[in-house]
Amino acid sequence: MIIVAGGDSFVYGSELSDLKSTFACLLSSDNEYVCMAQPGFSNQGICRTILEEIQNRTNKKLGVIVSWTYPSRYEFNFSFNEKLNWQSINPWLVDEIYPNELKHINLIEKQRQDFQYHDFTKSWYKHVGSSEYWETYTSLKEIVQLQNYLELYNIPYMFTCADTEWKNTETYYSNDKTIRSLRTQLDFSKWFFFPGHKGFYQWAVDNKYPIGDTHPLEAAHRDAAELMKDKFYELVTKHLE
Repeated sequence: MIIVAGGDSFVYGSELSDLKSTFACLLSSDNEYVCMAQPGFSNQGICRTILEEIQNRTNKKLGVIVSWTYPSRYEFNFSFNEKLNWQSINPWLVDEIYPNELKHINLIEKQRQDFQYHDFTKSWYKHVGSSEYWETYTSLKEIVQLQNYLELYNIPYMFTCADTEWKNTETYYSNDKTIRSLRTQLDFSKWFFFPGHKGFYQWAVDNKYPIGDTHPLEAAHRDAAELMKDKFYELVTKHLE
């Protein structure tokens, strides 16, 4: 059987000495493990890459684990990028300083794209991306889309998240018909939350696990996998045996 994992840098293994030390990889045990996570990924990217990987592995016995990320991240396929690569953006990119020479008319292609990319990012967060409503709507849409796809094709899965603040906002609990329609579709019986109803990063910080520059290190992943293993077996591995 194959365990497919999706997420951001926490699932990818940033700052770990071995990428196989993540809680997602540890949970996969002796099964084949495929990690689709990338540092800085958005929930859009997480959903997209898991769907792509499943489509590439039809007729295989698959299980899925996903750790959803911060809702303020997004991804786009920019028209000025001829390679049509998906690009992730996050609020921290707005503060990056680009040299004045990037505005010169004779830019090399990479410089031109970097400037356009940064210019778009500033405009996006100024007018759209920093909206709590848009953050909530887009993230809920991605979560529900992947959840319903996995349910439709009877692929066992378990969801968790890096942080649970997205569930504590005024928008999330609003009576807005669009948000409500998405919120009421969420099946939290297929989720694992850390003690105190927290995400992985919140839990690791609150319990004072060793942190690198910004990421929990091996001890946090090891103990997280221990906490998660029974739920993961219940939701995923026992259905694949």
